Amino acid sequence: MEVGLGLIISASVIYLLLGSIHIGLILLTNSFEPRSSELLALNKSTSPIITDQTTLWAGGVGFHLSHSFGLLIFGAFFLAIALESPALISTSLFFSSALIIAPVAYLLLSIKYWFITPTIGLALSCIGYIAGLVLVSA
Repeated sequence: MEVGLGLIISASVIYLLLGSIHIGLILLTNSFEPRSSELLALNKSTSPIITDQTTLWAGGVGFHLSHSFGLLIFGAFFLAIALESPALISTSLFFSSALIIAPVAYLLLSIKYWFITPTIGLALSCIGYIAGLVLVSA
């Protein structure tokens, strides 16, 4: 049980790190800007078809930040459960299912749409969450 909880805690810390790093990259660097200054200017001045109340750029920044908060919330939630009420992980179908479904979904999104660094982090956390769940449920 203790090794399983350690894996879940470690996987949760990876989520917290990935979410924090993503927020930092969005707010403090130009890492997510296109290499073309013309394309950046166009994104900052063009609205999507659905509304003219935002630009493609502002919508993208908002999407990235909300995505980061999702990682932070998921990681913090399961870190708190592992530390404060670890029995919930193995006794609740909802929590044990979420511990598999969300990490696998993030990993699949990363494989299809993102790049290698987040994919490695998400794969490690996915392995940690699943192996941890197996061990705490045994």
